[in-house]
Amino acid sequence: MRLEQLSYLVAIHEYESISLAAEHIYISQPALSSAISKLEDELGVVLLTRTNSGVRLTEIAELIVDKAIEVLNLVDDIKSITQGNSIELNGNISAASIPSVNITLMPDILPTFKKDHPKVHTFIKVGESNNILQDVEIGKANLGIIYNTDAFCQSKDMNYKELFLDKFVIITGNNNPDIKVKSSSISLNQALTLPILLYNTEYITNCGISSLLRKYGNFNVSYRIDNLEMMGKILSLGDSIAFVPNFVADSFIQSNKIKKIVINDTDLKVSIILIWSKRHHLSLVEKEFIKVIKDVCSRKD
Repeated sequence: MRLEQLSYLVAIHEYESISLAAEHIYISQPALSSAISKLEDELGVVLLTRTNSGVRLTEIAELIVDKAIEVLNLVDDIKSITQGNSIELNGNISAASIPSVNITLMPDILPTFKKDHPKVHTFIKVGESNNILQDVEIGKANLGIIYNTDAFCQSKDMNYKELFLDKFVIITGNNNPDIKVKSSSISLNQALTLPILLYNTEYITNCGISSLLRKYGNFNVSYRIDNLEMMGKILSLGDSIAFVPNFVADSFIQSNKIKKIVINDTDLKVSIILIWSKRHHLSLVEKEFIKVIKDVCSRKD
């Protein structure tokens, strides 16, 4: 039995497909099938059953996967102990991030990680929280940084770490006729009567901020935008507002055309979290990337 065979079985468990698993771990499908067949012969058990919708692990294979993940984690720990800071990692990281984190923290996270691990290739997709959640659930992204939304709370088989807490504020154009020029605060009820701009990356309306606002009543969505530059330009016209975390508001108001408005009667708290599927075994590369993310987020203030 080889460690590669165990990692291959874990990958099939994660992607529920031999072809997808082979694609993500960068080996050919025949090579992957052959490795699993040899492992079955060695153990004397059937590990996979094939169905019209793909492959499924047998009951005993599921038990083996649990132990395999423990073994692979221990191997990673041993490598970290024995090689220390001299460890030279390589490989790929696929992650997705909400735009607020992407424009404020990623410019620090990525260069910091790249400096220590120059041979690792990192691919970052920007999206809305619930869209990212879907991507992580189906394996399009292995890591995701999102708001802790209702959709996430209802999801299954997902691991997470809280990165930090914040609260939503409002940004709008300096000349918004519906808000007094010198006003620096507003009630939530008043805000919900104004035209609202939402960041959304798919042709669906169930975004994280929508689900949060829905708890407080009806609201008027004028625009759904998937581009932050366009979002800023529309807001600067002064006829709509947007709800954003406080930590990202400064990125918009630097233009001098947009101002920040505090919600004075309701504390719209938001938790920014890092997620990954319970079916996904975190590689040593991903564990190191997570360490950098947590470190940068811990000193964001």
